[in-house]
Amino acid sequence: GILLPVLPKVRNAARQTACGASLRSVGQGIEMYKNDFKEVFPVARYMPPPWLSGDVDVPLNIALERYIEPTTPAYRCAGDKIVYYQEYTDDNGNQQNCGMSYTYLSALGGRPYEDIFFVKRLGWTASEVPIAHDFDGGTFETETGDFVFVDFFHDKRNMLFADGHVGRFGGR
Repeated sequence: GILLPVLPKVRNAARQTACGASLRSVGQGIEMYKNDFKEVFPVARYMPPPWLSGDVDVPLNIALERYIEPTTPAYRCAGDKIVYYQEYTDDNGNQQNCGMSYTYLSALGGRPYEDIFFVKRLGWTASEVPIAHDFDGGTFETETGDFVFVDFFHDKRNMLFADGHVGRFGGR
């Protein structure tokens, strides 16, 4: 009976740690991509399909497919029960699921580190520049106009930074 109040916090910490490890793996894929493409960040969507994303058509897991298998569990946050599994019909009429729990800062795409806004204009260091984060806590629109409420995965959001570390950001 003494441990029962502590269990939810322990479970949350375990999910957040597993999620951070997954996000770190995505960061390693981005680094491998950059090594092959003259230190330029991948050009990819902010949010994967089926989520409305007004930028390029390529999701991050496809942009990095040479480095990380697109369907690997590395793209899934352990706390995500909705986003990763969100179903949609692709352009060929096939049922798909989103397959990713993270958003990518698409404004980095096609640019080397030293040319991105955070560095060039704000003078941020690699440990301050965000690259990707948990896809949690909000109402998101799909490409078909449906709205999906996504609760928070954790008490603080996991965020991947340009130096490769994953830190926790914000809180409720």
